[in-house]
Amino acid sequence: MSYYYKHDYNFSYHGMQRVKQRLNMKDVEDFKVKDEVIKLIKFSTNQFETEKELYISAGNTQLFFVINKQSNLIVTCTKVSVERQWKLMGDY
Repeated sequence: MSYYYKHDYNFSYHGMQRVKQRLNMKDVEDFKVKDEVIKLIKFSTNQFETEKELYISAGNTQLFFVINKQSNLIVTCTKVSVERQWKLMGDY
């Protein structure tokens, strides 16, 4: 009997490539990268949202996972400055 672990979030191809690039995990297998991302999301203390997207901090950095709220799809991992965060939140 086997057990399959299902993440709450899905990864787009672009999202996975950006996560690997920005978290310096280019040579790490996808399933290990996904586990690390889920761990970072779970223990994150900084997040905000817009109408369509949820931004969750990747640890104690300015990197944020951008997640489509409707599909729980991790679209990208990008740096979000405080100024940009205010602009994004202002659009909501």
